Amino acid sequence: MHPGNILVRVTQSKSSRKQIFKSKPHVVFIDVGMTAELSNNDRIILLEFFKAIARRDGKTVAECTLQMSKKQNCPNPEAFIKEVKVNIDGNVCTVMVTTIVLEGWQRKLDPDYDIMHTLQAAAQI
Repeated sequence: MHPGNILVRVTQSKSSRKQIFKSKPHVVFIDVGMTAELSNNDRIILLEFFKAIARRDGKTVAECTLQMSKKQNCPNPEAFIKEVKVNIDGNVCTVMVTTIVLEGWQRKLDPDYDIMHTLQAAAQI
């Protein structure tokens, strides 16, 4: 997804501009060609991955990354952190990239919202 594929639709009214910000906007996605469906196991690993990022837990981030490929060929998992030679399943990678793009848009739409705070709160669950 890119900026041209994400629109924000608000209810049109003849009132003041302030009223627009009080309405409930809808985010509209156009041409979401990059889609993926994750298995339950991949969802769990990806959630743990993001929680570990929020906790700044590099060891768990590396472990989750190694688990994200069904055909892992990392010859030395202990050296992974230094060498970063690993294969990540395409579906998982698609979700990761899309999440990063959406996080960037979230910052533009509401710069005061702290996604890392939300992730850290979720990591406590």
